[in-house]
This record gives sequence, C-alpha cells and structure tokens, in this order.
Amino acid sequence: MIMKDLQSEAAFYGKDSDYIGHLYMRPETMSVAYPDILFLSLYTLRLLTDKKVSLKTAQSVQAKFALGKGLLKAASWAEDRPFSFPARVIEYKGFKRDAFSASMMVDRCVRFRFGRLGFGFFSSAKHYDDCAEKAIYGMLETVYEKTKKDPEALNHLWKATAAIGALCLGTDVNKGNFQKVAEKIYSDATGDDLEKLGK
Repeated sequence: MIMKDLQSEAAFYGKDSDYIGHLYMRPETMSVAYPDILFLSLYTLRLLTDKKVSLKTAQSVQAKFALGKGLLKAASWAEDRPFSFPARVIEYKGFKRDAFSASMMVDRCVRFRFGRLGFGFFSSAKHYDDCAEKAIYGMLETVYEKTKKDPEALNHLWKATAAIGALCLGTDVNKGNFQKVAEKIYSDATGDDLEKLGK
C-alpha cells in the first residue's frame, strides 16, 4: 500500500447479503486531519449519486444521516437505537462475489477511486441498490469504530452526516460534482482546509 493511500473493500456475505466483510486500511498519519470522515463523505455521496441506486433508497439513507448525532445510538447498536443497520460488519474473509472497493490518495489534491466487483451488466438493479445501502452503513459503522474514542472527531462525524442528509440530490449534488461537495462538507464539518494541500 502506498503511503497516504486509504483503501477499502466491502464484500457481501450471507444469503441476503446481510453481512459485510469490511477491509479498511490507512496509514497512521495522512495530510488531512480526519481522513476517515473525508472518505465516508466521498464514499456516501458517490453511491447516493449512482444511477443504479434508486431515489427511494438514496432518500432513505439521507433521512437517517440527517439524524446527525442521533446516529450514535445506531452505530453503537444501543438498545434504544432509532433504527438498525441492515447488515452486520464482520471480519473480512476475502472477495466472494459482490463487493465495492474504493481508495483515496491525498497529496497535492484528493484523488478518490471507486469500483464494483461482481456487479456486471446483467446483475439485478435491486440487489445493487440493496448492497449500496448496506455498504454506506458498513462504512459509517467502520468510521465510527475508528473515531469513537475521540469526542472531537465524533462531533465532526455527526456534523458531516447531518450535512449529507440535508443535501438535495440532483440539485446540490450529482455524479459530476459529488467530490467537490464531499470536500466542502468535510471542510465545513471539521474546519480542515483542503485547499492547503500541496502548498
């Protein structure tokens, strides 16, 4: 793995893809203050603006993200959580059939790449839709686990999720501008100025 490179792979297991094996790797230090929050923002907006994801599913994810700090109970699987994540994050067992992969490199700018494994031309749109939603929550749960011991980072995380929940899909964000929108959400939520990169 190249230094400053964050990589993720979410592989789906179980009869109903109800388990996500999540491989998540990043160096201890990167040139952004909260790389996990930036990555979550990029990943989520990339999937919410994917034409294979239904508007109903995208809006459902946004409605839950709009809870902001209220997501803490869902992410920590508290008994009084407002909803349950649709899949459990388990130990990664390797690529099985369907998976989403993503990577982020930060040097002079932010480079984000996203890929699908096993979702071919003839794959079910409904299955893709379902997996996209589960992947977003799997990523959120992973980022929560990475940041839960840092109150300041958690506060930034909930600000970012609330901002994603407030966006108007197609107007505020689309597939052409999702990265710039994700970067702005990150900067507004954390106060970390991405424009300083490479200077």
